[in-house]
Parts: sequence; structure tokens; C-alpha cells
Amino acid sequence: MQYYHIKKKFKTAWQKKILRWYSKNKRNLPWRQKKNQHFYNIWISEIMLQQTTVKTVIPYYNKFIEKWPNLETFFEASLDEILIIWQGMGYYQRAKNLYLAKEILKKKKIKLNLEELKKLPGIGDYVSSAICAILFDQNCAVIDSNIKKIVTRTFNLEKNKPNLEKNIKNIATELTPLRNNGSYCQALMDLANLVCTNKKPNCLACPVKNECKYEGNTELKTEKKLVKKKIGITYYIKFKDSVLLQRSGDRMLENLYCFPMTSFIDNNNELDEKKLLKQIGNNWQKINSITYKHVFSKFIKHTFSHFHLKLFIIEIKLNSKKEFANYEWVLTEDIVNKPSSVLMKKIQGEVFC
Repeated sequence: MQYYHIKKKFKTAWQKKILRWYSKNKRNLPWRQKKNQHFYNIWISEIMLQQTTVKTVIPYYNKFIEKWPNLETFFEASLDEILIIWQGMGYYQRAKNLYLAKEILKKKKIKLNLEELKKLPGIGDYVSSAICAILFDQNCAVIDSNIKKIVTRTFNLEKNKPNLEKNIKNIATELTPLRNNGSYCQALMDLANLVCTNKKPNCLACPVKNECKYEGNTELKTEKKLVKKKIGITYYIKFKDSVLLQRSGDRMLENLYCFPMTSFIDNNNELDEKKLLKQIGNNWQKINSITYKHVFSKFIKHTFSHFHLKLFIIEIKLNSKKEFANYEWVLTEDIVNKPSSVLMKKIQGEVFC
């Protein structure tokens, strides 16, 4: 591994320019307001910002804080209430981790330091470092994809070299200031989003352009990956005013309610579609003791982060109520009170129209 011993003159200039730029250009974000500079607010915002853009997060954050203004009120939140607020933001494991973490905090107080915070579900190196830097101005390196990008470009690191991650951590740690680290790490976030963007960075507007070695050649040229195509079946099973729902155990839709679904199967060769649908449909109906002729008249399309889904809908109206293992009957009018995904709402749009 290559070690970077950065000269004091470089570090001083780097930190001063970054902080000066931030004082003039920082984004006005709700969790940065003085009244929100508490563990609870920073924690919620950092969890939401994982895998989600600032623009998307802001209305969710505001709604969340309006419902639970502080940690004490959040202690009373149920998992379903958290998931309902979270609907549409995706990566629902984050919502479950918030629930699990607040249950721990409700039982015992923990010290707000790097190591203790990492014992809470959903908090790793980055989130614990960000909280400690922003709230307590601790001298800990805050490293996420944005900061990795800036370091990689500034030092002209080649992305396909071994030990890249270790080199980035070494550099980021060296550059972390002893004071004002809370403002510094947030400045880097803003710089990455406003100036040092993923595509066509605005180098002329960069406050540290004289320190940066970026020449536009550190970006690996990779072939665009083909996004996988998958198919599946969802069952809209109705008896009088009730419909059958399941609470998903799938990591993507964890703990959200949806109509019963088969597993999703790869279907990159669409010629096999009918054969695959029959196969997975027969399997699901056999497990659940349902005899019903497949009629694939409706389907919806939905895109997840790593695959495209084509989901066929089978509607079944029962003459008598049947109990199913792992499923529950819910009045149609009560579905709105159940946390569900964008996918579920698309299905509802088809079956309730």
C-alpha cells in the first residue's frame, strides 16, 4: 500500500479553502438548522441520506420530524408507523433499523461516541463518524462515496489499482482537520454535489483546483451493464370485502404489506416467459392449495435498483373464506393504513380501477 504523507502547508491550504468555500456556498438543509443540531435529528437525516438523494430526503425528513419532533416522542413509534412515513423512499431495511435502534435507546442510554454508536443497528463507520464530527467536532475521518470521489480525483488515484480503499482512507484521515471537522465534512459533501459532480465536474469553480491533480483520466471506462429482467406473479385474492395480504420478508420490501407474490425469476430471454409463468404459478398454487386456471391478462412493470420487473396479476374471487399460512385477510378500505411500497400501489392501480 502506498502511504501519503501530506505536507502541513498543503493541509492548511486545503482545509482553509474548503471551509471558506462552505461558508459562502453551503446548502440550506433542514437538519443543518441550529435547532436541529441534536443527535436525534442528525441520526435520522444520515440514515435517510444513505442511498437517497438530498432532494428526495428533505420532504421525508420534514414529515418524520413533524410526526416525532424528538427522541422521546419517537420512542413511541411502531414499526408500521415508521414504514408508512418511509413509503416511496426505498431501502426499507433502514426503517427497520431505526425501529430496532430506538428500541435499544429506549431501554438504555448509550455514550455518543464512535464505538458505542456502531453498536446500534444501521450505524456503521460512516454514520457514527458523521454524527460525532457534526455534533462534537471530533477529529474523525468521515468517508462516504462523495468524499472518496474527491480524494480519488485530487490525488489522481487509479480506480483499478489494489488497495485503493486503504489509500483513500489514509489520505482522508490525513486531511481531516483537528477543529471545525463538522463543517469540513459537510463542506466536502456539498462540494461533491455542487462542483465535483459525477459527470462534468466544474473544475473552474472548485476552491481547491490548485491542489487538485485531476486530469479526467481517473475514471474507469466500464461497459454499461445490462440490467437484468425478471418476471413474477402477484395474486389479488378477494372474499367479499376482504383481500389477502402478506407481510414481505424480502429484503427489498421488508415488513411492507403486499398482495401474495411468487418469487421473481430471471427472464432475459422473453421467449421463455409463458413457460416460466406457468412453472412459478403452478408451484405457488400447489403450496397454497389453490386450484385456478392461469389467466395472465394484466401486468405491471416496475424498476428496482438492479433489475426490471414484469409482474403479472391473477385475480381470484373466493366463494368461501379460506385461511392461508403466512397471509392475513384485510378489509379493502383498511389497506390504506398498511405500509406498502410503490410496487404495491401500482398493483392497486390495476386491480382497483
